[in-house]
Amino acid sequence: MVTRKTHKVRGASYEVDIRDYFRNLDYDSERLARAGSKDEGDVVVRNAIFDRHLLLECKAPGKDGRIDLSGWSKEAQVEAGNFREARALGQDRVLPAVVIKARGKSISNSYLVFRLGDIFE
Repeated sequence: MVTRKTHKVRGASYEVDIRDYFRNLDYDSERLARAGSKDEGDVVVRNAIFDRHLLLECKAPGKDGRIDLSGWSKEAQVEAGNFREARALGQDRVLPAVVIKARGKSISNSYLVFRLGDIFE
């Protein structure tokens, strides 16, 4: 039986893997602490894309493979706002995204999802 603890362990492990993936590519990345209603995302990669901080919401779906792009994207948007507010960064300094583990594949095969408006507006 899959428990909430199992989900947390899988998610935490994936967050560490993502942080380490970016560090191995010589990016300044950090796994962020949980902060309840003011959560600031899972991993930040500083000055990664367009000289912006990449704020990642990491997801490692279970066996059912359920993906909730709309919900996860909204979560990334809210948490990016919390991250900006806590660090007094401008709207244009933080780029929210969702990174989704591809089941049975390496970390480099994860899916990175942006909203068009966050890139092109």
